This record gives sequence, C-alpha cells and structure tokens, in this order.
Amino acid sequence: MATIKITDLNREGGIGANSYHVEFGPWRFVVDTGLHPKFAGYEALPTYSQIPDDSLDFILVTHAHLDHLGSLPVLARRHPDAKIIMSSGTSAIAGRMLRNSVQIMKIQRSELGISEYPLYTRGEIAIVEDQILPMEFLRPFRLGEDKDTLEIELHPSGHIPGAAAVRMTYAGRTILFSGDIQFQHQQILDGAYVPEIRPDLLVMETTRGATPSSPDNDRETVISKLLETISKILKQGGSCLVPVFALGRMQEMLAVVQMALHNGKLPPCQVFCSGLGMDIVNYFDLLSRKKGYPRFDRSILKDLGIRPPSRDLKPGRNPGNKGLYLVSSGMLVEKTPSYNLAASLIQDPANGICFIGYCDPDTPGGQLKTTKHGENFYFEELNHETTLQAEIHNFDLTGHAERSELLDFAQKQKADSILLTHGDQEARQWFIDKLEDVCPSSRILSPKPGETIKL
Repeated sequence: MATIKITDLNREGGIGANSYHVEFGPWRFVVDTGLHPKFAGYEALPTYSQIPDDSLDFILVTHAHLDHLGSLPVLARRHPDAKIIMSSGTSAIAGRMLRNSVQIMKIQRSELGISEYPLYTRGEIAIVEDQILPMEFLRPFRLGEDKDTLEIELHPSGHIPGAAAVRMTYAGRTILFSGDIQFQHQQILDGAYVPEIRPDLLVMETTRGATPSSPDNDRETVISKLLETISKILKQGGSCLVPVFALGRMQEMLAVVQMALHNGKLPPCQVFCSGLGMDIVNYFDLLSRKKGYPRFDRSILKDLGIRPPSRDLKPGRNPGNKGLYLVSSGMLVEKTPSYNLAASLIQDPANGICFIGYCDPDTPGGQLKTTKHGENFYFEELNHETTLQAEIHNFDLTGHAERSELLDFAQKQKADSILLTHGDQEARQWFIDKLEDVCPSSRILSPKPGETIKL
C-alpha cells in the first residue's frame, strides 16, 4: 500500500502562505505556493527549505489568490524540472497576479527598505508561464507509466473562476484537496461540484469554522440587504464605498450592481472603479468566451458607464463626484484606492462604507470596522485623523463555504482521515469537535506548521 506523507509548509499555520509538501508513494509534489500577506520578505514564504532542491515531480496550484499562488516562481526556481499544474482558468490569470506582486514588492523595497524584494522577477514569471500545464475540469490526467501512474482530476470549487478541488489517486489510494471552496452559486460563477470520492485523506479548508452559520447568511438575502443599504446612502445624497478584492469580488459586484440597476433596486448613479480588478475584467471576459465561465462580459463597463475615481482626492474632503465606488483593496490596505477614498468619505454622515468580506483585524479595514460612530480614526499613511461620521456596514459575501456546508461535505466524502487546513486555531477546533460526531470513523488531523503526517 502506497504511503502518504504530508507536511504543512505554512510557517505560521492558519491562513497565509498556504503550501503542502506531499510524498505519495514515489511521487513528490507541492500543493499551493502562497505568500503570507501579514509578513514581508523571506518571512512571507512557506518553509521551502524543508524540501531538498530539485526533488519535486510537479507543483500544483489550486487557484490564483496570492496566498496560494504568490511564491510559485521562488519554488519553481528551486525545482526547475517540476511540472506546474493548474486549471486552464487559473493559468490565464496567474501571470497577471504574479506581475502585480512584483510591482508591489518593488514599491516596498523602495519605501520600506526590504532588501530581498522583489522575491522574483518578471523574467522568472515568464519562465513559469511557459512551464504551466493547464488542465480542464473533470478530465483526469495521468502522470507516469504502468504501476507508477498517478491520476489527477480537477473539480470546480466555486471560490473564484479557475479555483479547483483536486483528486489524486495512486496505487488504489486517493487524496482529495478541497482547496478554497464555495458551494453556493454566485452571480458570475456556479458553486462547487465535487462528487463523493471516499478518499483515504481529505485535506479540507476550515476558514469559517469560528463563524456560526445562519439562515440569514444565504447569498440572496445578504445581497438584498446590501443593495437596500447602498440605495439608502445614495438617496440621502451621499457616496457609498464598497471595498473589493481585485480578483473575483470586483467582477462579482459589477454583475450584482448591473442587475440591480436594471431591476430598479438601485437608483440611477455613477459607478466608479479602479485598481487591478479592472485589468482582471479583461481576463474574465476572455475566459468566458473561451471556457464558458465565469458568466461575465466586459461590455458591463460600458453598460454601467464605469469611470475611474478622481485623482484629486483629499483626506477629509468629499470626492468631487458622488456615486458608488467599487475599488480595491477589500481591506483598505494603505496606498490603495479604497484607503484613499475612505479618508475622503468617513467624516460626512451622508456617506457610507459597505464591507462585503473578511478584513484582517490588523488592516485599516479591520480597524475601521471596530471603530464606533463619533470616535476618531487615524489614517497613518496619510497622516490624517478624523471623526467617524459616515455609516459603516458589514455584509457577509464570503467566497468560502459555511461551516455547516463543510460538515455535510466531509460526511458525504467518508474519508479515512481528514486533515484540517486554511483556518485559525479557533476555526479548526470547532471542526475537530464537530467532526468527531459527524464522521466518527474518520481520523481527524490538525498538524502544526512543519509537522509531517504519515498515513
């Protein structure tokens, strides 16, 4: 029977530089190659030093968010002969995301003095792009020959376009990686499709393990409440900022807003967009025409009359044009359009900010979400302090499955072992407690960073 050894290379655990080293019989490979968004330089990397150089057969990336993709050129440099496998949808986006990462690292080198940045070059990204082996969903692919054949199959995970859950089978044993998974349908993308596989090992995300599931959390209800709030802010003469992640969330919100304007659920308004997400629009349009997903057409920009925000933004002063602002970043990270707009909006009670996803507590977005009305808020990057008078609203439009949905998923998969990943300790503990009842015959594993599990 083939041995499975799996090691978590995310040095901090939780959600960050997501990466697993797997030894599956004679096969050696890594699943995901993230960068940790809360750390800088080499500390943001997975612990690739645990893997001997030039020892990998292949590298597999589940999707194009940088916490799963961002260090791919670093690992590929150390394993030049390793195949690079991802869905064709992810391969269409990956290079653009990595080039944006290089641009950000160059800025951080200049402004923060991080000498090791950039961690890779545009030339290395071009080499990686040439090495990518794009795969289609639900079309098994085989590596090796005869008894050493490893079969890989990608399933759409519903998280963002191109995101995949991965089945790997060798010598009668199977590993299933859930990847970042979303079962509910989105405006531009269907939910996950992963059949009952009964793997020996299920590696399952736990992102929302600490977030109670609620009947009011279904997407349709949340979107309806979001649109009602945006409409109220616009009708009272204010501007509404919706900070969005560039990959997936901006394009989803463009589709939501288009339908709402056509259905009269939003008053006629000017819509402003900017950031990397506007470039991703073109990639999604191309994917839609070539692959049939996502349900997205760049003509939406013309239909909505999209304009960029004014460049003449001043902290504490309303933008010259009122309207709906869909701009990155989703967490109001410094030096982004959303950060600058927030500094222009929050002093006016007519305005509002609608967060639609997770904000790390240490980011400006996370800090603003916990600031009470009438309290002062300091925009450190802009050296600007003001009193919070605008409305702050939170809407849970997550790209991750509810914890109750993941319990159902685990129960249906009937895995011999379930390894918990992509979640903080509180989230993982909730699953540990619940899975013991829901999956009593499964071994529940929650490895520490760097720990190798052998099955």
